[in-house]
Amino acid sequence: MAFQSLRSFLDVLKNNGQLITLHDAVYPEPDIRTYLRAAADLGNNSPAIVFDNIRGYKNYRIAGNIHGSWVNHAILLGMERDADIREQFFQVDRLWQDLNKGELKWVDKPPCQEFVVDKDINLYELMPLFRINQQDGGYYFSKACVISRDPDEPENLKKENVGIYRVMVQGPDTLGMQPLPYHDFARHLKKCEEKNESFPVAICIGNPPWLTTMAATPLPYGQSEYKAAAAIMGEPFELAKAIGSNLNLPAHAEYVIEGEVIPRLRFCEGPFGEFPGSYSGARNQIRIKVNRVTHRRDPIYETLFIGKPWTEHDTLIGLWTSVPLYKQLKAEFPELNGKIAFHIPDEKDKRHGQAVAAASLPKVK
Repeated sequence: MAFQSLRSFLDVLKNNGQLITLHDAVYPEPDIRTYLRAAADLGNNSPAIVFDNIRGYKNYRIAGNIHGSWVNHAILLGMERDADIREQFFQVDRLWQDLNKGELKWVDKPPCQEFVVDKDINLYELMPLFRINQQDGGYYFSKACVISRDPDEPENLKKENVGIYRVMVQGPDTLGMQPLPYHDFARHLKKCEEKNESFPVAICIGNPPWLTTMAATPLPYGQSEYKAAAAIMGEPFELAKAIGSNLNLPAHAEYVIEGEVIPRLRFCEGPFGEFPGSYSGARNQIRIKVNRVTHRRDPIYETLFIGKPWTEHDTLIGLWTSVPLYKQLKAEFPELNGKIAFHIPDEKDKRHGQAVAAASLPKVK
């Protein structure tokens, strides 16, 4: 379970027959999303996919569907690949007890900073970008870990947040992002905007799988995602210091974008194909100025396909959202004995869920 990098987990998935590497030439659009939609539709044993021959992007790779099936999730948990969803649920419940006990380790010359670009930054050239869904307003990072710190307690590691937010590429060195008021990032934003101050942020792509899981998990404010990942891994989580700020970074991330939030200004962002299977609208959101991009040698651009359920979005957050709800119920109703009926949706359920979620909004294919 100690995966310090995306690459180490890909190796394990490969050894378990859960990784497909596609060597055929593919177009960024529509081929990538078509393959990832097809992978999601395979169901419980859907494999991860690596594309290593992308037209227009020589020597770039894209990885998707990493957390995209219950088999992949069982492997991540260190369980047998045929462990059912109920067994996995109670394994997550057991792991939850120790989320505050992880240790951290800082490393020099981290892989995530093998190459540094701080002049003439052009994200369109540095990454194999594509629209996840056809009617998206632009290119989105859908599985990036966004790192920020509480400006009132800059040395408090527990209040350094790692979260997953939708991030839109709006220019060669410009990003838009949607933080909702209940997000930890929004707390940091509010404090800085009250002072009309910019603040540093790091957007990391291609992260260790346990960090991605914790970034998508509803942890309490003040609980470190880094320490939670380390607790599950059973070894110290390896970090690196950002070059231009005091932020901590996953040392083995494939890409790190260092930037700063422009305070008190909002710019149009969206639309974006969301997890219920419909598009959200465009709205005014924050903007991030990119100051620096660092990356590993031959970086892997990890993406998460989002569309009509079920997709990787659902298996990434499913149990890690269910367990805290179970714990809340257990606290209020001690007689709850855990005899929970788990149900994996069949085609009828999917069609019903899609119909309810889509309503009158334009549909995501």
